Amino acid sequence: MLRRFLAALPVLALLCAAPAGAQLTLDTVFGVTPPWGSQPSRVTWAPDGNSFLYVLQTQDPFQAVPVHLYDARAHDDRILIDPRGYGRGAGTPGSLVWSPDSHSLAFTIRGKLYVRSISGGADTTIDTRVSDPQWSPCGDAIAYVKSADLFVASLAPKLSIRRLTRGGSADRILNGGLDWVYPEELGTAHGFALAPDGKSIAYMRMDERPVTAFPIVDFMPVDNAVSNEKYPLAGEKNPKVVLRVVTLASGADSLVYNAGPSDEYLPFFAWQPNSPNLVYEVLDRAQKHLRVVLRASNLHAAEVLYNQSDDKWVDDIPLPAWLSGGRSLWMLDRDGTNGLYLRDASGNLKRLTGAYRSDSLAGLDGANTTAYVTAAYPTRRDRALLAVSLNAGVTNLTPAAGAHNVSLAPGGVFFVDTHSTLNDPPQTDLVTTANRSVTAILALRNETLRAELLPVEMFSVPSQYGPLDATMIKPTGFDPARKYPVIVYVYGGPAAPTTADTFGEQRGLYHQMLAQNGFIVFSIDGPASQIDSDANVRLLYHNFGPGSLLGQEIGARYVQLLPYVDPARIGIWGWSFGGYETTYALTHSPLFKAGAAVAPVTDWHFYDTIYTERYMGKPQDDLVSYNASSVLPAAANLHGDLLISHGTSDDNVHMANTISLLQSFIDADKTNVDFMVYPRRVHSIAGIAQRRHLYGHMLEWWLKHL
Repeated sequence: MLRRFLAALPVLALLCAAPAGAQLTLDTVFGVTPPWGSQPSRVTWAPDGNSFLYVLQTQDPFQAVPVHLYDARAHDDRILIDPRGYGRGAGTPGSLVWSPDSHSLAFTIRGKLYVRSISGGADTTIDTRVSDPQWSPCGDAIAYVKSADLFVASLAPKLSIRRLTRGGSADRILNGGLDWVYPEELGTAHGFALAPDGKSIAYMRMDERPVTAFPIVDFMPVDNAVSNEKYPLAGEKNPKVVLRVVTLASGADSLVYNAGPSDEYLPFFAWQPNSPNLVYEVLDRAQKHLRVVLRASNLHAAEVLYNQSDDKWVDDIPLPAWLSGGRSLWMLDRDGTNGLYLRDASGNLKRLTGAYRSDSLAGLDGANTTAYVTAAYPTRRDRALLAVSLNAGVTNLTPAAGAHNVSLAPGGVFFVDTHSTLNDPPQTDLVTTANRSVTAILALRNETLRAELLPVEMFSVPSQYGPLDATMIKPTGFDPARKYPVIVYVYGGPAAPTTADTFGEQRGLYHQMLAQNGFIVFSIDGPASQIDSDANVRLLYHNFGPGSLLGQEIGARYVQLLPYVDPARIGIWGWSFGGYETTYALTHSPLFKAGAAVAPVTDWHFYDTIYTERYMGKPQDDLVSYNASSVLPAAANLHGDLLISHGTSDDNVHMANTISLLQSFIDADKTNVDFMVYPRRVHSIAGIAQRRHLYGHMLEWWLKHL
């Protein structure tokens, strides 16, 4: 396989350059600097809302880049931390955390924790092998995790470090640290939280001992190496999670809630502002019942603030934002879609946003009378920042069409807005909320690239589930009298659209290259992937395979009838769930002639508890649905050519998925399968050489097979 690919490279280069007027090549798309321009990422505002940090990450994930400090009022931009000053091999600084007074910054480089004054001076080294540093609200200490235990470093009058918990071990007990599955599937960001007075820390204790130790093999050394990842497979044992509080002065450690006996999840917990009360969320393992609990300062009296149940599933929710007079703001999935709700002191809920999907509460203004919400608005393809008055009305602060990925300053005076459309490369601006004045943080969007792009058309495909969003790129020199092959790009997962009006970056430019080489590129969101209909998403309940394939078959039948499409040459490709969808389509539908799957799930026994069981339940409770949604039993039905690409160190969708499918193809004597492996790469198959090879190999493969 590798020899054949290398031999084809000169031909591939000619094919990429052949079409008249084509500007994109593998070298330009997969260079260190993205052709659309590096955009500020990891924007981190100071608590006073006057300045923020950011980095300009390149397409090389291993390249160390400096941290910039941008003054929002003076529009001054300077490098604050240059990793070149920290020795050879220093990476991009991580864990950027502002002090409460906005005067200092805590950060890590290669696990070493430093504190630096924003005004200048030498760094103070705090400790080594540190993760997740958090400032005390009093500004006089930093808590962090080290060796799976909690530590606190007091900064004045001199540096002193105390260990707050004991017994931590990376593969056994995590005190204040997080496992793999909680951040990945629940969005849990921190395993501990300091009280508002800085005197106590609430933390999760995760007992990982019952969890499967999944082996990940490094094949590159002469003596292969194996690392074990604690990964709870569907139907198997989860970590046992306990919420506790430790008092800094005495070291006294108290139990708040033990989720272990009932095998529950604790997605989020936080202290109520200016209060000794602790708020935490409990979700049962079946993910049908959720409750948010307030535990009073004595840690005994408990009040259920909110509960919700669903006979299929209920998603975890963010904890509330607190207002005066016992009121609070909640992001809830009720009435068919997500929205912002105001809860009064009596517990009554009032929806403040409309029937569109609201994604998150970005923050509040200084007077706590206006909430800022990111939402799919004015259409489900757009993403906007809305100002929601708690008394009357909603204002769109980002009225330009497309996607606006925003970072709001505390107090809401400014926000950073990275905006794009399917046809417009991204640009990042600083916006003043009150008058919407705009300042470009960097150079304006790449107009040269914009002019070179083939147009991405947006339209809808009719279906019994309502109009389904779709996109299409037609080839260079499109001739409606010709018959073209079609490549369908798919994800297909629950409430995860591929047709939003946002620039596709690397993948989008690969699709442009496909169109330059004579392919129509098409994408459609099935009913379960749309974000504004809970009922349609429920089509996937215990029905991952048939439910997700439904939309792709609607799309394939639609393009088959177009006069300029060759109905015998329709391919499909996707990554992760999209890789699953590709392999499932090639074994369950005759509409697709070929498919390219990257890092595919092939059987849901191989995926994690939280994600899989939310939609499919436990395999021991519904094996029929698991089998119906598995690719493995249908391997003998493979009816087209298939390319599978996978990273050997994938810690998300393990190589076991692909290896098991290859064995099923062997058992079925299916030889029309190609396999490309990427050593030491995880789920993203990151790296300049790896991504260039992956997409270049797929392009060559499509030219040969479609």
